[in-house]
Amino acid sequence: MRHKGLLGWSYDSRCNYLVTLVTEPRRPIFGTLREWGVERTEAGRAVYDAWQAIESRFPGVRATYNAIMPDHFHGIIYVTVAGCANLDEVVSFFAYESERRIGHRVWCDLWRDTVCLAKGQLHRQIEYVLSNARRRWIKEHNSAFFTKTMGFRHWRLDRANETLAAFPDADRWDFRHFSQNGGAQDPAVREYWDIETGEEIAKPRKGNQLQRAFSMAPESQEAAPAERRFEWAAMGNPFLLDAPLLVSVRISTATPPETLAELVGKLGAKAERGAVLAGPWISPGEKAVKAEALARGGRIVQLLPEGMGRFYKPSGGDFGFCAEGRMLLLSPFAPRRQGDPRENYGKPRFEWLNLAACSIADLAAGFSRTQLGR
Repeated sequence: MRHKGLLGWSYDSRCNYLVTLVTEPRRPIFGTLREWGVERTEAGRAVYDAWQAIESRFPGVRATYNAIMPDHFHGIIYVTVAGCANLDEVVSFFAYESERRIGHRVWCDLWRDTVCLAKGQLHRQIEYVLSNARRRWIKEHNSAFFTKTMGFRHWRLDRANETLAAFPDADRWDFRHFSQNGGAQDPAVREYWDIETGEEIAKPRKGNQLQRAFSMAPESQEAAPAERRFEWAAMGNPFLLDAPLLVSVRISTATPPETLAELVGKLGAKAERGAVLAGPWISPGEKAVKAEALARGGRIVQLLPEGMGRFYKPSGGDFGFCAEGRMLLLSPFAPRRQGDPRENYGKPRFEWLNLAACSIADLAAGFSRTQLGR
């Protein structure tokens, strides 16, 4: 079997490895997917027995968590002693032993691995393996919320494109350009409103007081859409953009704790009453608001700093919220190509995402470092 490993890594090193093998050609021979897990066939039970046989064949290797899916397999292998076995040998033995027990060829020639090196990575991989069947069942039974839509269009995004085309770095990043002639236009006029009372504020508040919100709602939602400059990708519940009230959230890391606690509570209550909150959810304060809103049954629009690749799917708890129809993911960026280094986006791109969130929203809550006077 062939293996594209991590360049420069010695695969007999003491480490945890997540390995993935796929049937050829994705034949669902190991079982039937149920809501509670996978009901294994004889072939599926043979794969499990082969996995258990690894430790007797390689005494210094532990075959730990595994997920036998209808057409593929995930397992975590722990090499306890450096040099006791090479991962290629272990996986080759597992593939051979499972095919011997089944009685015919099963696996695709190419398999892949993930070396668990980063802090918390092993925990995330264990969670991924254990929840694999449930996530697959949820995805199949809520396919509308996990279908990636390219060229997604909505009047809110058309309005955002007008504003974002004027951003200084708009031509520097790898956007999915839709219109080569989409010129920059003047941003919409901003009027400030109190997020609690709805009353107009003549001048934004600064210092330690909350700058409550500002409105960028069009006079009519039926206005002719602007010429598009960016092609947006969307996954999740697109009807969240039709909510009567969409509130963008931006909270600086310099926000005082008492002010942050007040804002988290107010925005969580706002989400509980039906408002949809939007943002890139980057800073700890923004993440706290997102968690509070979702805990109260609220709904979220999230702008991603990366594009959605061919096999993109939400990670962690976001997967479940998409399945419940409580989250929409948006991105105008092209996906990162395989082998490309992960870009350190820095402040300009996140500023762009915050501006995008404000542009699609009716109200903007929170405040930036500049508004704090720091």
